Amino acid sequence: VLAMSVQDMIDDAGVAGVASGTLRRDNGGLDRFLLSAAEVFVRGVQVDWAAVFEGTGASRVDLPTYAFQHENLWAMAAAPEAVTAADPEDAAFWTAVEDGDVSALTAALGTDEDSVAAVLPALSSWRRARKERSTVDSWRYRPTWKPVTKLPQRTLDGTWLLVSADGVDDTDVAEALETGGAQVRRLVLDESCTDRAVLRERLTDADGLTGIVSVLAGAERTGAVPGTGLVLGVALTVALVQALGDAGVDTPLWALTRGAVSTGRSDKVTAPVQAQVAGIGWTAALECPGRWGGVVDLPETLDARAGQRLAAVLAGALGDDDQIALRSSGVFTRRIVRADAAPDGSARDWKPRGTTLVTGGSGTLAPHLARWLAEQGAEHLVLVSRRGPEAPGAAELRAQLEERGTETTLAACDITDRDAVAALLESLKAEGRTVRTV
Repeated sequence: VLAMSVQDMIDDAGVAGVASGTLRRDNGGLDRFLLSAAEVFVRGVQVDWAAVFEGTGASRVDLPTYAFQHENLWAMAAAPEAVTAADPEDAAFWTAVEDGDVSALTAALGTDEDSVAAVLPALSSWRRARKERSTVDSWRYRPTWKPVTKLPQRTLDGTWLLVSADGVDDTDVAEALETGGAQVRRLVLDESCTDRAVLRERLTDADGLTGIVSVLAGAERTGAVPGTGLVLGVALTVALVQALGDAGVDTPLWALTRGAVSTGRSDKVTAPVQAQVAGIGWTAALECPGRWGGVVDLPETLDARAGQRLAAVLAGALGDDDQIALRSSGVFTRRIVRADAAPDGSARDWKPRGTTLVTGGSGTLAPHLARWLAEQGAEHLVLVSRRGPEAPGAAELRAQLEERGTETTLAACDITDRDAVAALLESLKAEGRTVRTV
Protein backbone atom coordinates (compact mmCIF):
# COMPACT_ATOMS: atom_id res chain seq x y z
CA VAL A 1 0.00 0.00 0.00
CA LEU A 2 2.79 2.42 0.96
CA ALA A 3 4.82 1.65 -2.16
CA MET A 4 2.14 3.19 -4.37
CA SER A 5 2.02 6.39 -2.27
CA VAL A 6 5.80 6.65 -2.23
CA GLN A 7 5.91 6.22 -6.01
CA ASP A 8 3.34 9.02 -6.40
CA MET A 9 5.48 11.31 -4.27
CA ILE A 10 8.57 10.49 -6.34
CA ASP A 11 6.69 11.20 -9.57
CA ASP A 12 5.29 14.50 -8.22
CA ALA A 13 8.76 15.61 -7.20
CA GLY A 14 10.09 14.93 -10.68
CA VAL A 15 12.85 12.73 -9.28
CA ALA A 16 14.06 9.62 -11.12
CA GLY A 17 13.26 6.75 -8.80
CA VAL A 18 11.19 3.64 -8.30
CA ALA A 19 9.45 2.26 -5.20
CA SER A 20 8.73 -1.43 -4.76
CA GLY A 21 7.85 -3.65 -1.82
CA THR A 22 9.14 -7.13 -1.10
CA LEU A 23 6.17 -8.23 0.97
CA ARG A 24 2.52 -8.80 0.18
CA ARG A 25 -0.20 -10.12 2.42
CA ASP A 26 0.20 -13.91 2.66
CA ASN A 27 3.03 -13.69 0.14
CA GLY A 28 6.45 -12.93 1.55
CA GLY A 29 8.69 -15.75 0.41
CA LEU A 30 11.68 -15.88 -1.91
CA ASP A 31 9.51 -15.89 -5.06
CA ARG A 32 7.90 -12.60 -3.98
CA PHE A 33 11.34 -11.09 -3.27
CA LEU A 34 12.69 -12.13 -6.69
CA LEU A 35 9.58 -10.72 -8.39
CA SER A 36 10.16 -7.38 -6.67
CA ALA A 37 13.80 -7.44 -7.75
CA ALA A 38 12.68 -8.05 -11.33
CA GLU A 39 10.24 -5.13 -11.11
CA VAL A 40 12.97 -2.67 -10.19
CA PHE A 41 15.39 -4.26 -12.65
CA VAL A 42 13.12 -3.54 -15.62
CA ARG A 43 12.86 0.06 -14.35
CA GLY A 44 16.63 0.52 -14.67
CA VAL A 45 17.94 -0.53 -11.23
CA GLN A 46 21.04 -2.72 -11.36
CA VAL A 47 20.48 -6.16 -9.80
CA ASP A 48 23.22 -8.78 -9.35
CA TRP A 49 21.52 -11.87 -10.71
CA ALA A 50 24.72 -13.95 -10.66
CA ALA A 51 24.13 -14.92 -7.03
CA VAL A 52 20.66 -16.19 -7.85
CA PHE A 53 21.85 -18.55 -10.59
CA GLU A 54 25.14 -19.59 -8.96
CA GLY A 55 25.57 -23.35 -9.08
CA THR A 56 22.52 -23.94 -11.29
CA GLY A 57 24.41 -24.29 -14.59
CA ALA A 58 22.27 -21.58 -16.16
CA SER A 59 23.71 -19.64 -19.11
CA ARG A 60 22.68 -16.57 -21.11
CA VAL A 61 20.92 -17.24 -24.42
CA ASP A 62 19.51 -15.00 -27.15
CA LEU A 63 15.72 -14.87 -27.22
CA PRO A 64 13.99 -15.53 -30.53
CA THR A 65 12.28 -12.62 -32.24
CA TYR A 66 8.63 -12.15 -31.34
CA ALA A 67 6.14 -13.71 -33.75
CA PHE A 68 3.98 -10.68 -34.36
CA GLN A 69 0.41 -11.51 -35.31
CA HIS A 70 -0.80 -9.41 -38.20
CA GLU A 71 -4.58 -9.34 -38.57
CA ASN A 72 -6.29 -7.07 -41.07
CA LEU A 73 -9.90 -6.27 -40.23
CA TRP A 74 -10.54 -4.20 -43.35
CA ALA A 75 -9.64 -4.65 -46.98
CA MET A 76 -6.33 -2.93 -47.52
CA ALA A 77 -6.15 -0.43 -50.34
CA ALA A 78 -3.62 -1.09 -53.05
CA ALA A 79 -0.59 1.18 -53.01
CA PRO A 80 -1.45 4.25 -55.11
CA GLU A 81 0.40 4.72 -58.32
CA ALA A 82 2.82 7.57 -58.47
CA VAL A 83 1.11 10.69 -59.76
CA THR A 84 2.42 14.06 -60.68
CA ALA A 85 1.84 16.91 -58.24
CA ALA A 86 -1.37 18.88 -58.69
CA ASP A 87 -1.09 22.09 -60.65
CA PRO A 88 -1.21 24.93 -58.06
CA GLU A 89 -3.18 27.06 -60.52
CA ASP A 90 -5.86 24.35 -60.76
CA ALA A 91 -5.96 23.99 -56.97
CA ALA A 92 -6.36 27.74 -56.52
CA PHE A 93 -9.13 27.84 -59.13
CA TRP A 94 -11.23 25.10 -57.51
CA THR A 95 -10.65 26.57 -54.07
CA ALA A 96 -12.10 29.85 -55.34
CA VAL A 97 -15.08 27.93 -56.79
CA GLU A 98 -15.73 26.16 -53.47
CA ASP A 99 -15.43 29.47 -51.57
CA GLY A 100 -17.63 31.35 -54.06
CA ASP A 101 -14.87 33.91 -54.58
CA VAL A 102 -16.11 35.85 -57.63
CA SER A 103 -13.21 38.31 -57.57
CA ALA A 104 -10.52 35.61 -57.62
CA LEU A 105 -12.29 33.73 -60.42
CA THR A 106 -12.70 36.94 -62.43
CA ALA A 107 -8.97 37.59 -62.16
CA ALA A 108 -8.09 33.99 -63.02
CA LEU A 109 -10.38 33.81 -66.06
CA GLY A 110 -9.78 37.35 -67.26
CA THR A 111 -13.47 38.11 -67.71
CA ASP A 112 -16.12 40.24 -66.03
CA GLU A 113 -17.79 39.47 -62.71
CA ASP A 114 -21.27 39.16 -64.17
CA SER A 115 -20.19 36.31 -66.44
CA VAL A 116 -18.46 34.52 -63.55
CA ALA A 117 -21.45 35.00 -61.25
CA ALA A 118 -23.72 33.44 -63.87
CA VAL A 119 -21.75 30.18 -64.09
CA LEU A 120 -20.49 29.98 -60.49
CA PRO A 121 -23.55 28.13 -59.07
CA ALA A 122 -23.24 25.42 -61.74
CA LEU A 123 -19.48 25.08 -61.17
CA SER A 124 -19.96 24.88 -57.39
CA SER A 125 -22.67 22.25 -57.74
CA TRP A 126 -20.55 20.14 -60.12
CA ARG A 127 -17.50 20.39 -57.86
CA ARG A 128 -19.46 19.46 -54.73
CA ALA A 129 -21.13 16.49 -56.43
CA ARG A 130 -17.76 15.29 -57.75
CA LYS A 131 -16.18 15.40 -54.29
CA GLU A 132 -19.15 13.63 -52.69
CA ARG A 133 -19.05 10.94 -55.33
CA SER A 134 -15.31 10.46 -54.80
CA THR A 135 -15.89 10.04 -51.06
CA VAL A 136 -18.71 7.56 -51.53
CA ASP A 137 -16.69 5.59 -54.08
CA SER A 138 -13.97 5.13 -51.47
CA TRP A 139 -16.51 3.30 -49.29
CA ARG A 140 -17.49 0.76 -51.93
CA TYR A 141 -16.57 -2.89 -51.42
CA ARG A 142 -17.71 -6.06 -53.11
CA PRO A 143 -17.27 -9.78 -52.49
CA THR A 144 -15.19 -11.84 -54.86
CA TRP A 145 -13.85 -15.38 -55.03
CA LYS A 146 -10.11 -15.89 -55.18
CA PRO A 147 -8.60 -19.20 -56.36
CA VAL A 148 -6.36 -21.04 -53.91
CA THR A 149 -3.02 -21.51 -55.65
CA LYS A 150 -2.06 -24.62 -53.69
CA LEU A 151 -4.26 -26.62 -51.35
CA PRO A 152 -2.19 -28.52 -48.75
CA GLN A 153 -2.97 -32.22 -48.55
CA ARG A 154 -4.76 -33.10 -45.32
CA THR A 155 -6.71 -36.11 -44.14
CA LEU A 156 -9.52 -36.44 -41.64
CA ASP A 157 -9.51 -38.45 -38.45
CA GLY A 158 -11.92 -39.32 -35.69
CA THR A 159 -15.70 -39.50 -35.89
CA TRP A 160 -17.70 -37.01 -37.96
CA LEU A 161 -21.46 -36.56 -37.67
CA LEU A 162 -23.18 -36.20 -41.06
CA VAL A 163 -26.54 -34.43 -40.62
CA SER A 164 -29.08 -34.65 -43.44
CA ALA A 165 -32.85 -34.48 -43.90
CA ASP A 166 -35.48 -36.82 -45.32
CA GLY A 167 -35.14 -36.91 -49.09
CA VAL A 168 -31.61 -35.47 -49.22
CA ASP A 169 -29.02 -37.73 -50.84
CA ASP A 170 -25.83 -37.53 -48.82
CA THR A 171 -24.11 -40.57 -50.32
CA ASP A 172 -21.36 -38.68 -52.16
CA VAL A 173 -20.53 -36.55 -49.11
CA ALA A 174 -20.40 -39.59 -46.83
CA GLU A 175 -18.10 -41.34 -49.30
CA ALA A 176 -15.81 -38.30 -49.46
CA LEU A 177 -15.58 -38.18 -45.66
CA GLU A 178 -14.85 -41.89 -45.34
CA THR A 179 -12.29 -41.82 -48.15
CA GLY A 180 -10.67 -38.84 -46.44
CA GLY A 181 -10.13 -40.89 -43.27
CA ALA A 182 -13.19 -40.10 -41.14
CA GLN A 183 -15.55 -42.48 -39.40
CA VAL A 184 -19.02 -41.30 -40.40
CA ARG A 185 -22.00 -41.29 -38.06
CA ARG A 186 -25.33 -40.30 -39.65
CA LEU A 187 -28.25 -38.29 -38.29
CA VAL A 188 -31.34 -37.83 -40.49
CA LEU A 189 -33.80 -35.11 -39.46
CA ASP A 190 -37.48 -34.68 -40.27
CA GLU A 191 -39.85 -31.72 -40.12
CA SER A 192 -40.42 -32.11 -36.38
CA CYS A 193 -36.76 -31.21 -35.84
CA THR A 194 -37.41 -27.59 -36.76
CA ASP A 195 -38.26 -27.42 -33.05
CA ARG A 196 -34.92 -26.97 -31.30
CA ALA A 197 -36.13 -28.91 -28.24
CA VAL A 198 -37.04 -31.93 -30.37
CA LEU A 199 -33.70 -31.75 -32.17
CA ARG A 200 -31.89 -31.43 -28.85
CA GLU A 201 -33.30 -34.82 -27.86
CA ARG A 202 -31.97 -36.32 -31.09
CA LEU A 203 -28.42 -35.27 -30.23
CA THR A 204 -27.93 -38.02 -27.68
CA ASP A 205 -24.91 -39.50 -29.45
CA ALA A 206 -22.83 -36.34 -29.95
CA ASP A 207 -19.95 -37.18 -27.59
CA GLY A 208 -16.46 -37.70 -28.96
CA LEU A 209 -17.10 -36.02 -32.31
CA THR A 210 -14.27 -34.45 -34.27
CA GLY A 211 -16.55 -32.48 -36.58
CA ILE A 212 -20.12 -32.07 -37.80
CA VAL A 213 -21.09 -31.75 -41.48
CA SER A 214 -24.57 -30.61 -42.48
CA VAL A 215 -26.16 -31.13 -45.91
CA LEU A 216 -29.50 -29.74 -44.70
CA ALA A 217 -29.35 -26.97 -47.31
CA GLY A 218 -30.43 -29.57 -49.87
CA ALA A 219 -33.90 -29.75 -48.29
CA GLU A 220 -35.43 -26.98 -50.41
CA ARG A 221 -39.14 -27.63 -49.92
CA THR A 222 -41.30 -25.01 -48.21
CA GLY A 223 -44.30 -25.30 -45.91
CA ALA A 224 -42.46 -27.26 -43.22
CA VAL A 225 -42.84 -24.50 -40.63
CA PRO A 226 -46.50 -23.44 -40.29
CA GLY A 227 -47.17 -19.74 -40.71
CA THR A 228 -43.86 -19.03 -42.42
CA GLY A 229 -42.37 -19.31 -45.87
CA LEU A 230 -39.17 -20.82 -44.53
CA VAL A 231 -37.43 -23.46 -46.57
CA LEU A 232 -37.04 -26.69 -44.61
CA GLY A 233 -33.25 -26.76 -44.91
CA VAL A 234 -32.99 -23.21 -43.59
CA ALA A 235 -35.28 -23.91 -40.63
CA LEU A 236 -33.42 -27.10 -39.77
CA THR A 237 -30.05 -25.35 -39.98
CA VAL A 238 -31.17 -22.67 -37.52
CA ALA A 239 -32.56 -25.33 -35.18
CA LEU A 240 -29.34 -27.37 -35.46
CA VAL A 241 -27.13 -24.43 -34.47
CA GLN A 242 -29.42 -23.68 -31.53
CA ALA A 243 -29.75 -27.30 -30.42
CA LEU A 244 -25.98 -27.86 -30.48
CA GLY A 245 -25.62 -24.88 -28.18
CA ASP A 246 -28.39 -26.18 -25.91
CA ALA A 247 -26.64 -29.54 -25.73
CA GLY A 248 -23.26 -27.97 -24.97
CA VAL A 249 -21.67 -29.45 -28.08
CA ASP A 250 -18.64 -27.36 -29.06
CA THR A 251 -17.65 -29.44 -32.08
CA PRO A 252 -17.25 -27.27 -35.23
CA LEU A 253 -20.24 -27.36 -37.57
CA TRP A 254 -19.69 -27.17 -41.34
CA ALA A 255 -22.64 -26.41 -43.63
CA LEU A 256 -22.48 -27.68 -47.20
CA THR A 257 -24.42 -26.05 -50.02
CA ARG A 258 -24.47 -26.89 -53.71
CA GLY A 259 -24.70 -24.29 -56.48
CA ALA A 260 -25.48 -21.48 -54.02
CA VAL A 261 -22.72 -19.06 -55.08
CA SER A 262 -21.06 -17.92 -58.27
CA THR A 263 -17.27 -17.75 -58.37
CA GLY A 264 -17.21 -16.03 -61.76
CA ARG A 265 -19.20 -15.13 -64.86
CA SER A 266 -19.22 -18.66 -66.24
CA ASP A 267 -20.20 -20.18 -62.88
CA LYS A 268 -23.98 -19.90 -62.63
CA VAL A 269 -25.96 -20.02 -59.40
CA THR A 270 -28.24 -23.05 -59.68
CA ALA A 271 -29.68 -23.16 -56.14
CA PRO A 272 -30.13 -19.59 -54.84
CA VAL A 273 -32.41 -20.85 -52.05
CA GLN A 274 -29.44 -22.61 -50.45
CA ALA A 275 -27.58 -19.29 -50.19
CA GLN A 276 -29.78 -18.57 -47.16
CA VAL A 277 -27.82 -21.21 -45.27
CA ALA A 278 -24.63 -19.30 -46.01
CA GLY A 279 -26.26 -16.22 -44.47
CA ILE A 280 -27.10 -18.20 -41.35
CA GLY A 281 -23.48 -19.30 -41.26
CA TRP A 282 -22.22 -15.70 -41.20
CA THR A 283 -24.46 -14.98 -38.21
CA ALA A 284 -23.43 -18.17 -36.43
CA ALA A 285 -19.76 -17.34 -37.00
CA LEU A 286 -20.28 -14.06 -35.12
CA GLU A 287 -22.47 -15.37 -32.31
CA CYS A 288 -20.73 -18.69 -31.63
CA PRO A 289 -17.34 -18.67 -33.38
CA GLY A 290 -15.97 -21.49 -31.25
CA ARG A 291 -18.38 -24.04 -32.67
CA TRP A 292 -18.75 -22.84 -36.23
CA GLY A 293 -16.58 -24.40 -38.94
CA GLY A 294 -17.74 -22.68 -42.10
CA VAL A 295 -19.72 -22.98 -45.33
CA VAL A 296 -18.49 -24.97 -48.33
CA ASP A 297 -20.33 -24.71 -51.64
CA LEU A 298 -19.98 -27.94 -53.60
CA PRO A 299 -19.96 -28.48 -57.37
CA GLU A 300 -22.89 -30.20 -59.01
CA THR A 301 -20.95 -33.46 -59.08
CA LEU A 302 -18.74 -34.32 -56.12
CA ASP A 303 -16.21 -36.57 -57.85
CA ALA A 304 -13.17 -38.20 -56.25
CA ARG A 305 -10.93 -35.16 -56.76
CA ALA A 306 -13.50 -32.76 -55.34
CA GLY A 307 -14.03 -35.17 -52.44
CA GLN A 308 -10.31 -35.04 -51.63
CA ARG A 309 -10.46 -31.24 -51.65
CA LEU A 310 -13.49 -31.29 -49.36
CA ALA A 311 -11.69 -33.56 -46.89
CA ALA A 312 -8.62 -31.31 -46.93
CA VAL A 313 -10.73 -28.19 -46.29
CA LEU A 314 -12.60 -29.84 -43.40
CA ALA A 315 -9.26 -30.98 -41.96
CA GLY A 316 -8.11 -27.35 -41.73
CA ALA A 317 -5.93 -27.04 -44.83
CA LEU A 318 -7.09 -23.43 -45.34
CA GLY A 319 -6.65 -22.28 -41.77
CA ASP A 320 -9.25 -19.72 -40.68
CA ASP A 321 -11.02 -19.46 -44.05
CA ASP A 322 -14.67 -20.35 -43.51
CA GLN A 323 -16.32 -19.34 -46.82
CA ILE A 324 -15.17 -21.73 -49.51
CA ALA A 325 -16.33 -22.96 -52.92
CA LEU A 326 -15.17 -26.16 -54.58
CA ARG A 327 -15.26 -26.31 -58.36
CA SER A 328 -13.82 -28.60 -61.00
CA SER A 329 -11.19 -25.93 -61.66
CA GLY A 330 -10.07 -25.76 -58.04
CA VAL A 331 -10.80 -24.26 -54.65
CA PHE A 332 -11.98 -20.68 -54.12
CA THR A 333 -12.15 -18.53 -50.98
CA ARG A 334 -14.43 -15.53 -50.49
CA ARG A 335 -12.78 -12.15 -50.13
CA ILE A 336 -13.93 -8.54 -49.74
CA VAL A 337 -12.18 -6.14 -52.12
CA ARG A 338 -12.56 -2.51 -53.05
CA ALA A 339 -15.16 -1.98 -55.76
CA ASP A 340 -14.16 0.07 -58.76
CA ALA A 341 -16.12 3.25 -59.24
CA ALA A 342 -18.60 3.23 -62.09
CA PRO A 343 -17.27 4.99 -65.18
CA ASP A 344 -18.61 8.47 -65.86
CA GLY A 345 -21.96 8.46 -67.58
CA SER A 346 -22.84 4.86 -66.71
CA ALA A 347 -25.19 5.70 -63.83
CA ARG A 348 -28.88 5.52 -64.65
CA ASP A 349 -31.50 7.89 -63.35
CA TRP A 350 -34.17 6.16 -61.29
CA LYS A 351 -37.63 7.37 -60.49
CA PRO A 352 -40.12 5.47 -58.32
CA ARG A 353 -43.20 4.52 -60.33
CA GLY A 354 -46.61 3.44 -59.16
CA THR A 355 -46.87 2.56 -55.47
CA THR A 356 -43.80 2.39 -53.25
CA LEU A 357 -44.15 0.42 -50.01
CA VAL A 358 -41.88 1.38 -47.08
CA THR A 359 -41.66 -0.96 -44.10
CA GLY A 360 -40.91 0.35 -40.63
CA GLY A 361 -42.83 3.43 -41.61
CA SER A 362 -42.75 4.99 -38.12
CA GLY A 363 -39.12 4.18 -37.44
CA THR A 364 -36.06 6.41 -37.44
CA LEU A 365 -34.97 5.97 -41.05
CA ALA A 366 -38.33 5.70 -42.80
CA PRO A 367 -39.25 9.42 -42.63
CA HIS A 368 -35.93 10.40 -44.23
CA LEU A 369 -36.38 7.74 -46.90
CA ALA A 370 -39.97 8.81 -47.55
CA ARG A 371 -38.97 12.45 -48.03
CA TRP A 372 -36.21 11.40 -50.41
CA LEU A 373 -38.65 9.26 -52.41
CA ALA A 374 -41.00 12.21 -52.62
CA GLU A 375 -38.16 14.37 -53.94
CA GLN A 376 -37.51 11.71 -56.58
CA GLY A 377 -41.09 12.03 -57.78
CA ALA A 378 -42.83 9.12 -56.04
CA GLU A 379 -46.50 9.00 -57.01
CA HIS A 380 -47.85 7.04 -54.04
CA LEU A 381 -46.17 5.96 -50.80
CA VAL A 382 -47.47 3.33 -48.40
CA LEU A 383 -45.79 3.65 -44.99
CA VAL A 384 -46.26 0.39 -43.10
CA SER A 385 -45.87 0.13 -39.33
CA ARG A 386 -47.57 -1.68 -36.46
CA ARG A 387 -49.47 1.43 -35.35
CA GLY A 388 -50.02 2.99 -38.77
CA PRO A 389 -51.70 6.42 -38.55
CA GLU A 390 -51.62 6.21 -34.73
CA ALA A 391 -47.81 6.27 -34.64
CA PRO A 392 -46.25 9.46 -33.22
CA GLY A 393 -45.53 11.99 -35.96
CA ALA A 394 -47.29 9.96 -38.66
CA ALA A 395 -49.90 12.59 -39.49
CA GLU A 396 -47.28 15.35 -39.70
CA LEU A 397 -45.12 13.24 -42.00
CA ARG A 398 -48.06 12.50 -44.30
CA ALA A 399 -48.82 16.24 -44.51
CA GLN A 400 -45.20 16.98 -45.44
CA LEU A 401 -45.18 14.35 -48.15
CA GLU A 402 -48.49 15.37 -49.64
CA GLU A 403 -47.32 19.01 -49.73
CA ARG A 404 -44.59 17.74 -52.06
CA GLY A 405 -47.17 16.14 -54.33
CA THR A 406 -46.84 12.54 -53.12
CA GLU A 407 -50.03 10.73 -52.13
CA THR A 408 -49.36 8.94 -48.84
CA THR A 409 -51.11 6.03 -47.13
CA LEU A 410 -50.38 5.13 -43.49
CA ALA A 411 -51.07 1.41 -43.05
CA ALA A 412 -51.18 -0.50 -39.77
CA CYS A 413 -49.72 -3.93 -40.47
CA ASP A 414 -47.38 -6.38 -38.74
CA ILE A 415 -44.83 -7.12 -41.44
CA THR A 416 -43.94 -10.43 -39.74
CA ASP A 417 -47.55 -11.65 -40.18
CA ARG A 418 -47.72 -13.26 -43.62
CA ASP A 419 -51.53 -13.16 -43.75
CA ALA A 420 -51.64 -9.48 -42.71
CA VAL A 421 -49.17 -8.52 -45.43
CA ALA A 422 -51.12 -10.52 -48.00
CA ALA A 423 -54.31 -8.71 -46.96
CA LEU A 424 -52.59 -5.34 -47.31
CA LEU A 425 -51.34 -6.15 -50.80
CA GLU A 426 -54.78 -7.43 -51.77
CA SER A 427 -56.43 -4.21 -50.58
CA LEU A 428 -53.96 -2.12 -52.60
CA LYS A 429 -54.65 -4.26 -55.64
CA ALA A 430 -58.39 -3.77 -55.20
CA GLU A 431 -57.78 0.01 -55.26
CA GLY A 432 -55.91 -0.32 -58.54
CA ARG A 433 -52.52 0.23 -56.89
CA THR A 434 -49.52 -1.59 -58.30
CA VAL A 435 -46.64 -2.01 -55.85
CA ARG A 436 -43.49 -1.58 -57.93
CA THR A 437 -40.94 -0.75 -55.25
CA VAL A 438 -40.48 -2.05 -51.70
